[in-house]
Amino acid sequence: MIAGKIQFITDPRPDSNLAEQAEVVCRAGIDWLQFRFKDADRDEKLSVGKEVAAICRSFKATFMVNDDIELAAELGADGVHLGLNDGEPQMARDLLGSSAIIGGTCNTFADIELRHKQGVDYIGLGPYRFTSTKKNLSPTLGLEGYRTIIQECRQRGITTPIVAIGGIAVEDIAPLIFSGVHGVAISSLILDAENPQSRIAAIRQQVL
Repeated sequence: MIAGKIQFITDPRPDSNLAEQAEVVCRAGIDWLQFRFKDADRDEKLSVGKEVAAICRSFKATFMVNDDIELAAELGADGVHLGLNDGEPQMARDLLGSSAIIGGTCNTFADIELRHKQGVDYIGLGPYRFTSTKKNLSPTLGLEGYRTIIQECRQRGITTPIVAIGGIAVEDIAPLIFSGVHGVAISSLILDAENPQSRIAAIRQQVL
C-alpha cells in the first residue's frame, strides 16, 4: 500500500482528546492517521488507542502507530512508523505480518539509503521547519533541503515515497509536492486552526 498523501498525527492537548481529533479529521476526509501518544502509560495508550483505531476503521482510514511495534500489534494497526532508534523494520514485519505498512523517519540522504535497504514502505522526511510537537528535533531542511535529497534519490534510483513533516503551513504544501514529495504529515496545522474542517479542505486542495 502506498503512503497516504495527507497523514494526520495525533497530539495530546488539554482542549481535545485523541479520539476527538481522530473523529474530526476522518470526518473531514483524511484517510491516514498516525497514533502518537508519547508520554502516556501503557494502559492509557492501549485504552485510547482502541478508541482511535475504532474511529479509523469506521471511516475506512489507515491506522498507524507511532514508534511502538508491540502496541501496533496489540491494537491490530495497519502498520507502524519507526523513528531511527525505535526498532528494525524487519522486526516490525515479523511481528505485524508481511502486509503491515512500515514507515521510517529520516533527516538526511544517508538515513534514506538505510531505510531503503531496510525495505520500509514510505519515509517521513523532516523536519521542514521548527515544530513544537516533537522533542529532540533534528536539523531543519527547508524547501531546498527536500529538493536536494529528492534529486539524490532519483540519481540513485530510490523510489520509496517520501512524506514531508515538521512545521508545515498550507502555503508550503504545493512547493513541497512540486519538489517531488509524495505527501505531507501534519498535526498542529489542523489542531491550531479555528475551523479544522476548512483547514483540511484547503490542505486537500493543495495535495490531491
